[in-house]
Amino acid sequence: MKNLLKHLGVFLLTFCVLIGLRLNVEASPLNMPDGTIFDPIYYADSYGDLKEAFGYNEKLLWSHYLTYGIKEGRVCTGSTEAVGTVTVMRDKTLFDPTFYANNNPDVVAVFGNSLNGLYNHYKRYGKKEGRQAFEGQVVASASTSTVKTGNATYLVRINKAACTVTVYSKDEIGNYTVPCRAMVCSSGNATPLGTYKMGGSARWLLFDEGTVGQYARRITGHIWFHSVMYSKRSPDTLLWGEYNKLGTVCSHGCIRLTAEDAKWIYDYCEAGTYIEIYSDADNPGPLGKPEVQYIDGNDPRCGWDPTDPDPGNPWKQ
Repeated sequence: MKNLLKHLGVFLLTFCVLIGLRLNVEASPLNMPDGTIFDPIYYADSYGDLKEAFGYNEKLLWSHYLTYGIKEGRVCTGSTEAVGTVTVMRDKTLFDPTFYANNNPDVVAVFGNSLNGLYNHYKRYGKKEGRQAFEGQVVASASTSTVKTGNATYLVRINKAACTVTVYSKDEIGNYTVPCRAMVCSSGNATPLGTYKMGGSARWLLFDEGTVGQYARRITGHIWFHSVMYSKRSPDTLLWGEYNKLGTVCSHGCIRLTAEDAKWIYDYCEAGTYIEIYSDADNPGPLGKPEVQYIDGNDPRCGWDPTDPDPGNPWKQ
């Protein structure tokens, strides 16, 4: 009888342990402070190296995901739940269409604001461009130059937070280490981070709202270098109010420049030139941030960019 009770006790204890483990394994995913749906059990079970290192320790697994997992493309949940406006897509990617639309008006203008349209953009372009899929997502930053050399004459680096552009030429061994020109610019919240190659050009670039820009060079997708906008394809129709915003984050994602600087890139930076976009508000670049001449709207010359090399520019006379 004693042996029977003993065996029964062992059985009940084992049963309780197994039930406890099962409950743990099937624990609901966590809604983290940044809106991420995180399932530590799923995360550990999906990656043997993590399970061996951290077991089911929630804090350690979450710390790993934030520090390394996102950049490594690891999936942090198998849930199909949605928390707030964050949705777990079929491929287990976390995506917030409301956040993405609000922070990327340039994408909405082209792809619309449907979930599928926005997510297709994120998968094809946004992820590579460093755009956030949901609030609080950690994305890779291009704050440190990774391109050291190449076949093009120059390397162009854009600091989207400080609104500066620095152009580098090659040193004696062929690396882009010599800062040779600084430009003030206007970037936008939708300006992507990352490394790109200069694309095609347009002498006048037409925008959706009907305005145009001079001396445009494509950075990536619908993101371009170009001058401040004009109401018509005529250099005496400058939108001087927009010109006075140079040096601030105010564009739809493109990089606005003075006419002089836009023309310089148009003329001297050939297709294939590397462009690096990073964000460092505290350091505008090795050559600093140039100042821009303010335009008084009552000045009869206000329809012209003061830097425009056009021979008819009244600012030059």
